[in-house]
Amino acid sequence: MINDIIVHETVPVVDLDGRPLSPCTLEKAQQNLNDGLAIWHEGVLRLNYRPLAYRRIYHRVRRRDGLTCGWCGEPGSTLEHVLPICWGGRTSLDNCVVACRACNHSRNNALPSAFVAWTGVRPTHPVILGILRHEAKALAAAEASLRSRPLSTCISKEEAQIWVAYHQGDIERIRPSVTPIRPASRYRATSEPFGQVFIP
Repeated sequence: MINDIIVHETVPVVDLDGRPLSPCTLEKAQQNLNDGLAIWHEGVLRLNYRPLAYRRIYHRVRRRDGLTCGWCGEPGSTLEHVLPICWGGRTSLDNCVVACRACNHSRNNALPSAFVAWTGVRPTHPVILGILRHEAKALAAAEASLRSRPLSTCISKEEAQIWVAYHQGDIERIRPSVTPIRPASRYRATSEPFGQVFIP
């Protein structure tokens, strides 16, 4: 097991396809093993997901959207999941847009319709508009996908953690149990700081 390499400070890591990744600490390796996100094989931590694919999607979304927030049109650089990962949203071109930090972090995993209602923002991005038009259908499809697809389809640690929690029946851990408090954002007239935010 992992205790066999306690003399080393870091652990070699590879993704599901065997591609080398940056080494991690023993503590992070043990956490990945405990969470069911990796296996220990011949002195190497082997992740059960493909984190390099996340970067490819991010670069493709940036090429498509530039550096413009899909929600408010201001400059942005973060990757935003329109249907949040905790609701089964995937890191894909048809669910991701570029967003500014204010919009991305102040959503607090809220569904797109709730965020639009809170802020009054009028997004024009086709990905956001498509999901808003068919949000209930998108939610049902996301849940069905989360239920049926294998862990190996996850392309980020967060997606893998959601998958594991869902399949362990730990829904409370992955989804907001109540509607989050209305976020403080650039759309409010006050200069209050953000409230509780989710930062991936």
